[in-house]
Amino acid sequence: MASLTEKVVASLFEDIERGVLRPGDKIPTEVALMKQLSVSRSVVREAVSRLQAANVVETRHGVGTFIRAPEEREAVRLADADLSSLLDIMAIIEFRIDLEGAAAALAAGRRTEAHLKLIAAALKRFEEELASGSTDVLQHDVEFHLQIARASGNRYFHDVLSQMGRAVSPRTRLGKAEIAELDQIERLRNVLSEHKAIYQAILRQDPDDARAAMRMHLSNSRERLRQVHGAS
Repeated sequence: MASLTEKVVASLFEDIERGVLRPGDKIPTEVALMKQLSVSRSVVREAVSRLQAANVVETRHGVGTFIRAPEEREAVRLADADLSSLLDIMAIIEFRIDLEGAAAALAAGRRTEAHLKLIAAALKRFEEELASGSTDVLQHDVEFHLQIARASGNRYFHDVLSQMGRAVSPRTRLGKAEIAELDQIERLRNVLSEHKAIYQAILRQDPDDARAAMRMHLSNSRERLRQVHGAS
C-alpha cells in the first residue's frame, strides 16, 4: 500500500511528466494540494521536502515552490561529501523507498516488451556474476533499478535515480572493515532474490505487488546497513 507522502510525490511527478507543471511553474499551494489529494499539511510538506532533496523543485521563501528546469536539476549532484557516513547512506535509502516504490508500480502498468528485456538482462548479468563467485555486481544492480525507473514512463524517476547511481551503493561507500562484517555472497543472494520478486511483479503487471516488492527490497537493504552500523 502506497504511503500518503508517496502518493503526493507521484502525483506531482505525473503532472510534470504530462506538462501540467513546466519548468519555472509554481506548484499548487499546500492548502490546494491538501484539498486536491485529501492529505494533511504534514504529508504535503514531507512530499515537497523529498522533491527538494531530489533537486526537482526549489522553494523561494515568501514566494512559493517552483519546478526546476532539467539542466538545473542535473547541475546539482549528490556529492561524495554528502554521503560520507553510513547514516547518510541509510537516509538516502529511506528516500528511495517511496520514490522507487512508485516507479515500480508505474512500471508494472506501463512496461513494454522492450522494457522487460532490459530489466531481465540486468537481472541475468547480476545472477551470472554471482554464480561465478564474483561479488562485482554493482553495475548490474544499479542498471536494474535504472531500467525499472525508465519503464515507469516518467523520465523524472530515471533522472533522479541517475543522479544517485553508484554513489548510494553501500559497497562503494563502506570501508573494508565494515564490508568484512558481511557475508557478501549470502547478502547478494538475498538481493538477487528480492530483485527477482520485483521483476516478476512487473512481468505480470501487478502494480501493488511491484510497489510492495521494491519497498521490501530497499527496506531490507536499510536493515542490512543498520546491522553493520550496530556491529561497527
